[in-house]
Amino acid sequence: MISVVILGKGTVGRAFIRQIADIRAPLLERGIDLRVHGIVGKTNFLFCAEGIDEECLRDVADGRGEFVARDEVQDAADVTEAVRGIHADHHLIVDLTAEPNIAAHTTWIRAGWHVVTANKHPLVASFREYDALMTHARRGGDRMYRYSTTVGAGLPIISTLQSMVGAGDEVLEIRAAVSGTLGFIFSACEEGMTFADAVREAKERGYSEPDPREDLSGKDVARKALIMARVLGSRAEFDDMTIESLVPESLERGTVEDFFAALPDASRHIDDRFRALRERGRTLRYLLTVTPESVRVGVEEVEKESDFGRLHGPENMFVVRSRHYATVPLVIRGPGAGAEVTAARVLADLLHVAMQSTFTHAQV
Repeated sequence: MISVVILGKGTVGRAFIRQIADIRAPLLERGIDLRVHGIVGKTNFLFCAEGIDEECLRDVADGRGEFVARDEVQDAADVTEAVRGIHADHHLIVDLTAEPNIAAHTTWIRAGWHVVTANKHPLVASFREYDALMTHARRGGDRMYRYSTTVGAGLPIISTLQSMVGAGDEVLEIRAAVSGTLGFIFSACEEGMTFADAVREAKERGYSEPDPREDLSGKDVARKALIMARVLGSRAEFDDMTIESLVPESLERGTVEDFFAALPDASRHIDDRFRALRERGRTLRYLLTVTPESVRVGVEEVEKESDFGRLHGPENMFVVRSRHYATVPLVIRGPGAGAEVTAARVLADLLHVAMQSTFTHAQV
């Protein structure tokens, strides 16, 4: 039996919980007994020593369910401690939060738990902390640390890079468009919408963070770049990277309302740039470039008919050049956002752990 604790029940969390409910019975027929014993939200939690049944999981996925206020439970560690007492062949944490909790990840791995995460923050901590986490994960033997959805949502870029490195290939360069939010904004601008209006529409559609400056700062793209760089063996730190922000310095502070009020005047130069490029058959994309020597994140001019120029809306694309893919690069392209596709990739990570764990246990 594999015991699961899920941290986070936001949009992706609820989609993931629904997918777990749908797949539990078919897995049981294949000999994989997957039980969700705990679900932890920001202010409440749900715990069941026998395992949360499918009906209750679907209630949680639909925004219902009888959660317990966290008066006595101070953090996720309290729920995981309760689950620790449940006899299981394997314990597994699924972290769908955005908390900077690398210490917790390291503690779980050292204690023998598997961890599947969509949370980027532990992977972009200082290299010293990151290296310690990965060292413990490698030493764990059958313990696993999976983080496919930290870059590219549902696209298989992390697993592909890990396979290339593991097979001895040398990755020379990765160029990528990895922000669905910025992809949508830039596509809208090249079609004639002003930058300010495109940012507002991205927020209204739920593509951006509640404060769009989180996306426009480029920091989320930089986190994804750093994760890929570290998969390739880089010892880079977040502060080492060159990050171009789209937030005018004068608008970095203040409320979101203040930001939107001042953005039309502050972003006219971006509108002018799109207009001038349109006449020359070119456009702008917000891209990252990772090489063995450097990591860069920022706006680049591209031909409208190029691969990056033809991207539309929140699509992601990765162009990977290596010794084995030198003449014709490896290209991975697809939806870079969406709760269902992201949750499905988290589930794929979980099933990888579950199947490997079940196989390992059966051999003992």
